[in-house]
Amino acid sequence: MTIVIIGVAIIVIAVLVFIRNKPRNQGPIPKETVDQTVPDFPVGFGYKCMWFAVKTSDQQKIVTLFKIKNSSKCNWKVGIDKAYTGSVFITPTIDGWTLACGLGLSTGESKEGIDEVKQILRILSKEFGEAQFFCTQRVVEYHCWIRATTGQVTRVYSYLGEQGENIAIEGEPTEIEKQYRLVNTFSDEAKDEKYFGNKDLVTPDEEFIMKVAEHWSIDPTQLGNRKDLPLSLGLIGQR
Repeated sequence: MTIVIIGVAIIVIAVLVFIRNKPRNQGPIPKETVDQTVPDFPVGFGYKCMWFAVKTSDQQKIVTLFKIKNSSKCNWKVGIDKAYTGSVFITPTIDGWTLACGLGLSTGESKEGIDEVKQILRILSKEFGEAQFFCTQRVVEYHCWIRATTGQVTRVYSYLGEQGENIAIEGEPTEIEKQYRLVNTFSDEAKDEKYFGNKDLVTPDEEFIMKVAEHWSIDPTQLGNRKDLPLSLGLIGQR
């Protein structure tokens, strides 16, 4: 009995000592931080975003042409996270293409915006031979793809589903586009009130734009599934 009493006393004393010495007012435990300078494997992106695809491996030259400020080395995980919060991430080179993505880029959601994107593409394609632009926003169902080669814009397609009309269509459809009857609200056919009722008419969505991107250059949504790409670093900055 005496042994039991002594044992209980020891436990009580130990608990009191622990409570007395327990650190106080530490605040929340900080979340684990990710070192953006540690190379990692590609991370997929593309939905609810915009990006340029440029036929080059010269990341620094892209930074210069886009007038990116405060650029620094950055891995995929941090780069894509920041791209969706207003920064611009210049990816490592993939199959000869470098992508510049992020909500800090132009969207092209108006005629003036498309003109701005076209001017950027002229500069990029004159420097590197070919450059492309893609943007998709599912809330307003805005989808746009533009292509330029050697300083000339060769194709523009932009559709705003919220308003049920194209913003701009220029140039001849590319091979992938020719396989579908894409909405063209500038056409004579579109004057018919039954136009959108045609069963073979294709209204672009975010999956369609990824299909175009895949045929033109890179489908960014599939990057995380590729096993052939190495650990690497891109560049992050603001525009």
